[in-house]
Amino acid sequence: MPVGKSILMTPDPYHTPGYGGFCPQFKYQIGETFGRTTCNLLRNPGVASSGKLVLTDIRPVRPDSASKSKLLARRTQSWGDQKLVEKMVPGYTGFIPKSQHYYGNRYALNSRNAIIDFETDQQMHKNKMNELKLTTALQNGKMVPAGNTPKLPEIYSKYVTPLQPIAKEPQPYVSKHTVSQPLSPYYLSNNDSRKNFMSGYTGFVPRSRDQLGLGYPIITHLALNEFTDDLRAKSATQASEGVLVDRSAPAMMHGKPIYPVETGLVPHYTGHIPGQKFRYGKTFGHSTENALKHRMSIQ
Repeated sequence: MPVGKSILMTPDPYHTPGYGGFCPQFKYQIGETFGRTTCNLLRNPGVASSGKLVLTDIRPVRPDSASKSKLLARRTQSWGDQKLVEKMVPGYTGFIPKSQHYYGNRYALNSRNAIIDFETDQQMHKNKMNELKLTTALQNGKMVPAGNTPKLPEIYSKYVTPLQPIAKEPQPYVSKHTVSQPLSPYYLSNNDSRKNFMSGYTGFVPRSRDQLGLGYPIITHLALNEFTDDLRAKSATQASEGVLVDRSAPAMMHGKPIYPVETGLVPHYTGHIPGQKFRYGKTFGHSTENALKHRMSIQ
C-alpha cells in the first residue's frame, strides 16, 4: 500500500466506480463494493486476464524512419507507378487505406503513416501465405527441408497431408440431427410441444377465444388440441353413421323484398327503381308503391 494511504481505503489494484470497461467474472460477484470486487478479481489468479493492468504504460515498438522509407520504396518497386507514395500532396481526393485512424498531424504525415500501416499488413499477409504454401509443400513431399528453409510453426494437426483415401467411393453422410421439414401446428400431435403459434402471430386460431389468463403459446396449444379433438370426433361420427348426399337443387331463400307492394320506399333511397323516371306528379312514397307492378303496366 502506498505511503500515506489510509488502511480503510481499497488496496491497489482496483477499478474506480464508474469504470465502463470490461472486468472478467464481475457479473457473478455480489455483496461487495465495486472497488473491493474488482480488487479481488484483479488479484485472483484463477480469473483469466491479460496479465496487464488497464493503466499500464504500453509503448508499442515502432519502426524507425529508415525502415519505413525502405518499406515504401519496396512497395513502389514491386507495384510500379503508385498513387500512394511517401510524400503525399495535400488536396489528393483519392482513397488512402486506414487514413481514418490517423489524425492530429499534417496531411502528408497522416497519409504516410496510414500507407505504412497498410503496407505492413500486406507484408504480414504475404508472409503468412508463403508460410502456408511452404508447409503444404513440405507435407506433400514436394520440397525437402534444407538449411536455408525458414522456421515453420509447429503443426498440431493429427493427420498429415495429403490425406490417404480409405474407400474408393465416399459414403453419403446423413446427420443424426437433421432438421426435418417443418409441419404446420395443425398436423402435429397433441403431445408435441411445438403445437402452438409463437407470440405475435396475427392469424386466426380456432377455439382460442375461450382460453384466457395464459400466455399466447399456451393458449394456442390448448386451442389447437381442442380443435384437433373436435375434428377427430366428427370424422369418427361420420364414418360410423354414414353420410347421405342430397344432390337436389338447393331451395331459393326468399328474403326481404326490395320493392314493397303495399307501401312505398323511404325517401332518399339511392337504389334503382324500375320506371321511376317516367312517373311524376306524386310524392316519392306514392310513386314507388308496388314499383314492379307499375313497371309491368308501362311495358
